Amino acid sequence: MKQRIFVQIPAYRDSELASTITSLFENAEDKEALDVWICWQHDASEVLPKSITENPQVNIIDIDWRKSRGCGWARRILQQQWDGQEYSFLIDSHLRFVKGWDKYLVQTMIQLKRQGHKKPIISTLPPAYYSPQNFPQDRANFPTKIYPRNHEMGMLIRFYAEYLPLFRWLKEPVPARFLGMCFVFADGRFNEEVPIDPDIYFFGDDITTALRAHCHGYDFFHPQKLVAWHLYDRGTRVTHWDDHQDWTELNQVSYERVRASLLGQELSGFPRGKKRSFNSFKQLVGWDLVI
Repeated sequence: MKQRIFVQIPAYRDSELASTITSLFENAEDKEALDVWICWQHDASEVLPKSITENPQVNIIDIDWRKSRGCGWARRILQQQWDGQEYSFLIDSHLRFVKGWDKYLVQTMIQLKRQGHKKPIISTLPPAYYSPQNFPQDRANFPTKIYPRNHEMGMLIRFYAEYLPLFRWLKEPVPARFLGMCFVFADGRFNEEVPIDPDIYFFGDDITTALRAHCHGYDFFHPQKLVAWHLYDRGTRVTHWDDHQDWTELNQVSYERVRASLLGQELSGFPRGKKRSFNSFKQLVGWDLVI
């Protein structure tokens, strides 16, 4: 039986969306296994080509940009479209993929389960491509590991990626402490067990989602090889906070929820899970969640 992949792409006024979808399909070994859902928040002048809009494997939730409430809000809308697909793949709308990315991720999940990890997640902050016009020449060519950068507003919500040490000699994925929400590959049931909080606006989603996933029994891993590249330069997209005057209010509500979570409170509708404790997650991270 075909192992389907539920691909979720929240996209806000991003000119790289079409190229991301094209790269996703062109580089997949089993294109027919992809079930792609896009939360496309845009204005009337921003359109996708017919090769995407008429693709029966691509489902577009079309939203006027003025109605958007942020990244977590869009991700939660997408999670709710899960329909029993075996795998879930949450990505950003500005990625490029290596050949056979799907085969690697599925085979790695199978390998990790055989090793005793009942609920593995493969996640990373992918290495950068620096310019859409100069891809594939202008890119970093190494897998990465996520590290904490610093606390903001007293909370551990900023992270960065560096090259994965000794990656050329690694034969399997490496255990991780953190998730990068731009690239999260998991079993499909993740969408029900770990619902993304729609009120977390932007910063803080990585650490709070990781906290709840850990407590639900998920184990985190970074890929030991290149799987994708990410465009970190925001010059090709309009940011939500540039468009919405009320973004500071949304962000304030978000930070209050993030702080509550990182202090150990459970938010209604977004349980931590009972497989592991809050203290277990703090030990895994090794940094103060709140200072």
